Amino acid sequence: MYAEILLQQKIGPNQETLTYKIPENLTVQTGHLVAISLRNRITSGLIWETHNQTPKFKTIEIKELINEQPILSKPQIDLIKWLSEYYFCPLHKVLKLFIPKKVFLGKPPKSRLKKEEQIIRSTPKELTKNQQEIFAEITKENNSLNKFLIHGITGSGKTEIYVRVANHYIKQNHQVLIMVPEISLTPQTIEYFEKALGIKAAIIHSKLSEGEKCQFWKKIHDNEIKLVIGSRSSIFAPFQNLGMIIVDEEHELSYKQDNAPRYEIHKVIEKMQELQPQIKTVYGSATPSIETAEKFQKSTLHLKERIGDSILPEIEIIDMRNEFHRKNFSIFSDRLQEEIAYTLNKKEQTILFLNRRGSASSIVCRDCGYKVQCENCEIPMTYHMKTFGSPSLICHHCGKISTPPLICPECKGPNIRFLGIGTQRIEADLLKMFPKAKVLRADKDTTATKHGFEKIYKDFREHKADILIGTQMIAKGLDLPKVNLVGVVLADIGLNIPDFRTNERNFQLMTQVAGRSGRSSQKGKVLIQTYSPDNFTLAYVQKYDYENFFKYEITQRKLLNQPPFSKLAKILIQNVSLQKCKEKTTKLENILNKLAQEIDKKNELEINSYPAYITRLRNKYQYIILLKDPSTKNLIHKTLEKIPKEYIIDTEVKIDIDPISIT
Repeated sequence: MYAEILLQQKIGPNQETLTYKIPENLTVQTGHLVAISLRNRITSGLIWETHNQTPKFKTIEIKELINEQPILSKPQIDLIKWLSEYYFCPLHKVLKLFIPKKVFLGKPPKSRLKKEEQIIRSTPKELTKNQQEIFAEITKENNSLNKFLIHGITGSGKTEIYVRVANHYIKQNHQVLIMVPEISLTPQTIEYFEKALGIKAAIIHSKLSEGEKCQFWKKIHDNEIKLVIGSRSSIFAPFQNLGMIIVDEEHELSYKQDNAPRYEIHKVIEKMQELQPQIKTVYGSATPSIETAEKFQKSTLHLKERIGDSILPEIEIIDMRNEFHRKNFSIFSDRLQEEIAYTLNKKEQTILFLNRRGSASSIVCRDCGYKVQCENCEIPMTYHMKTFGSPSLICHHCGKISTPPLICPECKGPNIRFLGIGTQRIEADLLKMFPKAKVLRADKDTTATKHGFEKIYKDFREHKADILIGTQMIAKGLDLPKVNLVGVVLADIGLNIPDFRTNERNFQLMTQVAGRSGRSSQKGKVLIQTYSPDNFTLAYVQKYDYENFFKYEITQRKLLNQPPFSKLAKILIQNVSLQKCKEKTTKLENILNKLAQEIDKKNELEINSYPAYITRLRNKYQYIILLKDPSTKNLIHKTLEKIPKEYIIDTEVKIDIDPISIT
């Protein structure tokens, strides 16, 4: 008998496994970890499959078993195979997601986990009638549905339902996974669930040390821990008896992985449930993604009121063009300055949110609100200061490049504004106005360390600061009872991203950040500053009108054949030379068009290429080929499976199936 051995490293350009002979005295099976000799050293490998076909080359024997029991189950191995095939990623890269490096090498480090303190269980909160009905529906026996969406406004008590559902399945001896979109949310989530359930949780996210990863991995694998809380990567934990997956803030883009394999959590869970039908899933959000809301129409459970005395805050849209005309050149409107002063005086807290995505900025006229748009595509052009050596405007849809205007083409005014504000500038300007205010900043700089955000969150929650300034990370699910004012410093940066999900993203972000205000008995206030007060997304945000926003957005998606009415794949091509990048893009696009024509005579697969939104990144130019399949024939995979292998292994060609952005 022979075994195909999979390593956590690249073997060769066209080879995924190595063949070894199985000694007669050794009983092994798929999923076992074994010691092997490789290039005169002993290392470890995973038995991927066994067979009795004698190879044409000389083989050596497996040395020994490292673990008596297989460390991967059959469903996990099937999931690895699927991830590799679906996301066009080598098996060794996928394997790293499932087994920590030191566990794989058979050298788990000694435990450095603190001695477990006894957790004093908190008194369970009483559920409202609405919450009880939702809990009963999810846990109902013989229910043909195994996936649900809880659509509940911010502060409506989704977390308390999660607690009851988790408790229900843990009592039945199942393991439960609770997923959060960001590491920033884990301190709050861990504390809440551990106290509510009276048990210790295993925590999984990317900032854990290797020792912590190994320790938690082993406890989950040995079924010692029933409650697992984590971000995206926790889905690959070695569960033995997983009964329930709860995905909080399901709409968040961080549930999609940036690097290969570029997996998306909803898709992975769908496959897991196909392989293990006993697993149930609950998704939750105040602003569900358009795709999820469409797919779960028959199993959506609604929470329409906030818990207790808390009511949704009032949202006010501030026209920044008027501020400019009144000679207020500050990044803060007079209204926002007044409200900050009032909130400080009342000893309450303020959050200032900057909706910043990407480094490039859009161009707006401060007099009339005119936005520079592409004459071919009618989408905002993007300002690039140095990409092509001099300031340029680029359309990230058709590739048109032009020179930025010196005066407004609409009103002929000279007040052209290149929108782009950083959190540091907000902090500096704020301290000039309110020198006695205690200010915290939560951005990539201040949260880079392992417990960076945890400290900021705790300090702010304990009212050691009056104002918290931050980007997207502070818009996600944080419960801060003393916050009664939220200011969105500039909504326009997000409104002008040239992508089909822009409206959805902005509605979600604005609604979520508004939900941080007024979570106690006092009514909160939200001020959104913008140069585009007539933007239809903001009108829906102001009324908390998800239902009509969804109707509008799903109609647009259907008209334009965008997801969920089509499948997408994005291929990113990079090169230090702009010319070579364009040439490689054109060559691959021609290959794809030829293959698509051969596979489908109707030629329903749409293939387009254009410069990436950030056209030059880390000294490399970037172009995109977008594949759109409005049919149900799986044309994208059928086409990509036939492209030359050189493109699959090329590090400058990145295939992204089901991308969250097409720019």
